[in-house]
Amino acid sequence: MTTISTEDSFADDLIGTTSYDFEHPLKKDFLPWHRPRKQFVRENLWTKQLLKLVTDSPPETGIIKYLGLPGDDLLDLRHFHDKICVPCNLKLKFLGFNKGMKPGEKHKTELEISLDEVNRLPYVDNTSKLVDYDLTKIALPRSSAWYDSHKMGPFDIINIDLCDGFAKQPLNGFKETHYNTLSTLMTLQSKRTQPWLLMLTTRTDSDGVDLGIFQKLKSLYAKNLEECDGFSKASNECFCVDTLERLEDYSKNELGFSNIFIISLCKWILGIALGQKPQSKITLNDAFGYKVLKESTCSDLVSIAIEVTPTFGASEDRLGLVTTSPVPIDECVLSSRILKCVNSQLDVDKMLEEDTRMMSDMITATAALLTQARYDTANYENWVRASNI
Repeated sequence: MTTISTEDSFADDLIGTTSYDFEHPLKKDFLPWHRPRKQFVRENLWTKQLLKLVTDSPPETGIIKYLGLPGDDLLDLRHFHDKICVPCNLKLKFLGFNKGMKPGEKHKTELEISLDEVNRLPYVDNTSKLVDYDLTKIALPRSSAWYDSHKMGPFDIINIDLCDGFAKQPLNGFKETHYNTLSTLMTLQSKRTQPWLLMLTTRTDSDGVDLGIFQKLKSLYAKNLEECDGFSKASNECFCVDTLERLEDYSKNELGFSNIFIISLCKWILGIALGQKPQSKITLNDAFGYKVLKESTCSDLVSIAIEVTPTFGASEDRLGLVTTSPVPIDECVLSSRILKCVNSQLDVDKMLEEDTRMMSDMITATAALLTQARYDTANYENWVRASNI
């Protein structure tokens, strides 16, 4: 049975082993991540990409291994179970990080009930695990988070779904950063022979990105402008940016800052993938954005789906006995594709505002998911409409 563990112990008898069969009062308060646009991302980005992955490269063990931040109500896990595992006859084995576990017996009980409900789902693997420590603990060698991720990994999908900024923390001496965490996970994932998915949701506005980190990332964009004709041409066509001066100007407006940040962040991830042995190439499959701050002039939170594909070409032979040569991966081409994908990112707010049927579908789907998690959804649609979401 899935358990909830704390960082201080590997014991499985803390909480999460109790079954609940009695009626429980329904929850009343809806939260920002209960908005229909989140369900749109869940269905049209995460589920769509994962379904394609397991269709193109079916897991040999019949198990989807998932690392993510499922939240207290475990909505994502419930959704993946129903929409992917059941129709595809695949088990879901998850390692969930839940830093948001709140103190108090009431909250502890609510979380136990959610976990018990997910445990009972027929396609959830009973060795799954929910832990109450921060994802960035993975960056600490031999920590509980590092141990758990290495014991269960590598994963088919890593979903880093943040409410805040991936790059908000400045560069310093601390090991517990998103940068070190992702690097550690990329190393773990290099053991895979099949493609895998990296999902990342992050704030992209200047308040959610450390300026020093942004400048470092932007230097990757500038390097491609100077050295890659294809990238420079794509940048000019999409953003009218083909010189360092224009890059500086474009970065000063909200949309430019967001676009340059996401493109450069993906290029940084690409650099890690290309630095591994064996190398991997990455493809930015899609990008969805929406506003967190109503005063923002563009999307300030973006969800991206990256497909990472291992390559197994011939190794370099310095002695010259091997007559076959490794096929080089063209960083310029991959970076240009990333740029074009970011430029065509979907504005989820605008799409739902203009497509009333889609909005209605997302409201219905979210209400159904919340009902599974014991929410009173009688007034959910009124809450959505009143919030102008």
